[in-house]
Amino acid sequence: MEKFIAIQPNIFCEPCKECGERPVIAQVKSKFIVRCPKSKSHYQTKPGLVDIKDWNIKNKVHAPLGNKETSKKKAS
Repeated sequence: MEKFIAIQPNIFCEPCKECGERPVIAQVKSKFIVRCPKSKSHYQTKPGLVDIKDWNIKNKVHAPLGNKETSKKKAS
């Protein structure tokens, strides 16, 4: 059983893109990773220092390009 370190609630973290869970910190040997608590197959940062910035970049949900309303309008 793995033990996780909870990230303080006042630190902003994007939820996991796959399942929506808040990330946790896991220790691998003498290094740390930020990962999803539900599954190892979801994104996790490289072992080293705690890298919440990398987690946030990789788990940010981007809006689709183009607006549905404007793409259906005819050019005048």
